[in-house]
Amino acid sequence: MRDEESRRREPDDPSVEGEYAERAERSRFDEEEEDARPRRRREGDGRSGGRRRSRVRPVPDDVAEADAIEDGHERNIDPREAGAEIYTDHGLDVSGIDSDAIKVLRRLQRYGFQAYLVGGCVRDLLVGQHPKDFDIATSATPKQIKRLFRNSRVIGRRFRLVHIHFGRHILEISTFRSNVVPEGDDDDPLIRRDNVFGTADQDALRRDFTVNALFYDIETNEVIDFVGGMKDIRRHRIEIIGDPVTRLREDPVRMMRAAKFAGRLRFEVAEDLLDAIFDCREDLQKCAAPRVFEELQRLLDRGGAFGAIDVLWETELLDVLLPELSAWLVENEELVDDTGLTGEQRFWNSLKTLDRYVLEGCDVSSVTALSVLFCHLFGKVLHHSGPAPDGEDPSEYDIGVVAEDLLSSLALRLQIPRRDAYRMRQLLVALRRFLSRRATRKKPSPNQLVRKEYFPESLRLFQIYSNACGRWQGEVAKWEKRYEQAMGRPFR
Repeated sequence: MRDEESRRREPDDPSVEGEYAERAERSRFDEEEEDARPRRRREGDGRSGGRRRSRVRPVPDDVAEADAIEDGHERNIDPREAGAEIYTDHGLDVSGIDSDAIKVLRRLQRYGFQAYLVGGCVRDLLVGQHPKDFDIATSATPKQIKRLFRNSRVIGRRFRLVHIHFGRHILEISTFRSNVVPEGDDDDPLIRRDNVFGTADQDALRRDFTVNALFYDIETNEVIDFVGGMKDIRRHRIEIIGDPVTRLREDPVRMMRAAKFAGRLRFEVAEDLLDAIFDCREDLQKCAAPRVFEELQRLLDRGGAFGAIDVLWETELLDVLLPELSAWLVENEELVDDTGLTGEQRFWNSLKTLDRYVLEGCDVSSVTALSVLFCHLFGKVLHHSGPAPDGEDPSEYDIGVVAEDLLSSLALRLQIPRRDAYRMRQLLVALRRFLSRRATRKKPSPNQLVRKEYFPESLRLFQIYSNACGRWQGEVAKWEKRYEQAMGRPFR
């Protein structure tokens, strides 16, 4: 039997007290997260304690090398010594910062790591907008972050991140990165892997635009600026970090992101960046279609559709992204229809109206926004009443057939999910129904249409379209009243 001295540590041992304090701190944090942490159900095979079979996936060389770097404290730097501008009179509203983000930041800093709010959340707080997400950048590696937070998960291959789960709320944590040498030659500088860890100043320099490269330190209430982003926010300008052509060719989706931020923030794009977008616009075809489609959806949300599409049109990037829409705008630039407006005027009016509805807090789905963008391509079919003119193919005046043909080609090129493409077709068919002057037996009764699942989205499309054309407001009001009577709730 071992003696008591060998089995028990002295309680006044300072190293033991520090270990106990650390364990207690972790225990308190984990208890707070216990209710928020998602629980996985283990699927058994009828026996007690069944487990899922684990699959071993190959790990890229750069990821294995990154995981081998374990001491994130070596990447801590003094921002002032690294040349950063420090702003204390920034006007950032700290009350708008997510409480879970503050909790994560403070825990990382308690363990000696540098950790800042970074990117879009800092930019939005500075311009008075409510951030959609709160991203955190830190000197800790993904493995170290995972050790500190049991409710976390490492994701990604091209760019390794950590997601920390608080119930359905997810925070994204990234390790400071440094610039990488492109894998391709000078003719193809596209970045395909990005797992080289770095310091805060290196991480700022590898980001895309100056307004997205600002750090906020919750402990000192300071905005840390390595790239002149605060000056550009105050000048309302979108500037890219580094040589514009080089940075756009590294990741051509940055061209769409520049348009998105210009529209969303009401900023102007720097002249050298506009020129670079024009020169590099064909490179957008190198990007994965799902990523391009996702960015297209983001162009249309948060009230920035008009400004974003205007930049795409000005730089001719719209010719590459949506050639059908670009060709239609050229053809209808001066063609006046029965609304007294040119097709181009109706198109831009619809985007302005879309932005107004979004900023007013109305419910506008991503599919409705896409339908606003494309509905003008069906103008001849939408406004035609009765049978097809003599000598013309009746299918060319069938909104269902025409929508299926055009949306199928768009869905194939942009890899639009089948569900979204089908819903867009439903909204366009409903819009044709709203605009129809003659009833037929094939059309559903008003009450039948009102009870359709897609009716609220289709009526929102009709509202935006009627405002853009300056007509049919009375018809919109009638359909709103029918909806409220049938469903027993207001349409908003």
